[in-house]
Amino acid sequence: MNIHQKFPAIEPRTIGSQLVQTVDGREVHAFLKVGKDYSTWIKDRIKRYGFVEGVDFIVVSQSPISGSGNRGAKDEYHLTIGMGKEIGMVDRSAKGREIRKYFLAFEEKATAPARPMSPAEMFLQNAELMLNIERQAAETQRELKATVARIEAIEETAPLKAKPQNTETISEIRQRMNRKYGLPERIVNQAMNTLPYRIRPFAMVKNSHENAQGSSFAVYLILDVTKLFTRFAGECQQATETTCTHPAIDGRFKMQKTGTA
Repeated sequence: MNIHQKFPAIEPRTIGSQLVQTVDGREVHAFLKVGKDYSTWIKDRIKRYGFVEGVDFIVVSQSPISGSGNRGAKDEYHLTIGMGKEIGMVDRSAKGREIRKYFLAFEEKATAPARPMSPAEMFLQNAELMLNIERQAAETQRELKATVARIEAIEETAPLKAKPQNTETISEIRQRMNRKYGLPERIVNQAMNTLPYRIRPFAMVKNSHENAQGSSFAVYLILDVTKLFTRFAGECQQATETTCTHPAIDGRFKMQKTGTA
């Protein structure tokens, strides 16, 4: 909770491909003084009122303390101002009405005609923007380290003897996404490895080739891969007749945005 005010702090975050103002769900829960625990409460609100991840909120997984197994691991929910208002409205309490008015006032202030900023204000705004960028970069780095740790843990376990049904290798993914969207291998690799919603390998499979020397390879659930690239394609913007752009990819790349069967 912001120590300089009694209301939850509001800060910009990327949801989908848009930079929007958000609020920490845990701070909203604390402000409303809800009786039930936070995790149960936020999941109940999402299910009951049909909030959609990637549209109304995002979930950031905090890594557990090293050596503690899963203890200490938790999911943090960052909500749009619109979702925060609706939660305040359905709470039907004095606190709910109070926080809803707070969000409404914030929106009114944000949409009001802005007066020209002084040099000092511009400097402060740029400093705050850089601070937020650094925080998000640090958060992304923590998530990447956690993902690498999970992959390493998978690699350390005994690999499967055969590739399970309904899975595919990275080579098969590249071929399928090239047929479906015309995506180059480079873009498929970036989507699989760098997107915020990238997927984890389903399993490691022992390479049975006589020259493989006991190596193994990762396989992914076909359904998960399809969902990832459907979302990726939906976030792409048409640049020319044959190329697109994506917020997480540098430059233009070849793509058939509509896809093929």
